[in-house]
Amino acid sequence: MSKITLQLLATTLTCAIAGVSVIKAADQTGSAPPATARAVMEKVIHDGLSILRDPSLSADQKRVKVQQIAYDNMNFEVMGRLSLGRYYRQLTDAQKTQYQQEFKQLVTNTYGHTTDDYTDEDVKVTSDRQESDGDFTVQSHITGTKNGKAGQDIANVDYRLRKTDNQWKVIDFTIDGVSIVSNYRSQFQDIMNNGGIDQLLKMLHDKNAANAK
Repeated sequence: MSKITLQLLATTLTCAIAGVSVIKAADQTGSAPPATARAVMEKVIHDGLSILRDPSLSADQKRVKVQQIAYDNMNFEVMGRLSLGRYYRQLTDAQKTQYQQEFKQLVTNTYGHTTDDYTDEDVKVTSDRQESDGDFTVQSHITGTKNGKAGQDIANVDYRLRKTDNQWKVIDFTIDGVSIVSNYRSQFQDIMNNGGIDQLLKMLHDKNAANAK
């Protein structure tokens, strides 16, 4: 399995599983949602894999569910700001609004089409730690079929969560040491250095338009 496929799988799992726990928590009157970031990820991974494994859902249905869940359960504002780095502070309010809209669409368009890549992968939480800024990193391990053999080690995935409005939300994830936010930041900074915000917004808009076809 390639690095980009692992990124797609990790994001698909993140988006799909995060929403299920929120829905179930709302359905259970009087029951409080998990209090820690680790408890959230353990519950959502357990519940969310059922979406990807549900044979009654078509590929299109899974994509719609994943995209909507991503909107509700990933902190795109923080992710977008971190991905642009120091340049974000230089934007006008109007540019920030446009950038955030395009960035949110980019992530959901890119990864909303990856449910077809899911086969038999499983995810287990292995540990967690609190960061100096109050965020939590929840570490997990993906296993699945590799080279025709089931149950093989696929990747280690670290999810970084930040508490917003009393809800833990994913703001980044790292696959075998490579952060998706860092990947975006590297791409965006090259564009900002050469063409500025107008060029970046055009690139995001054009890519989103192409993905929407």
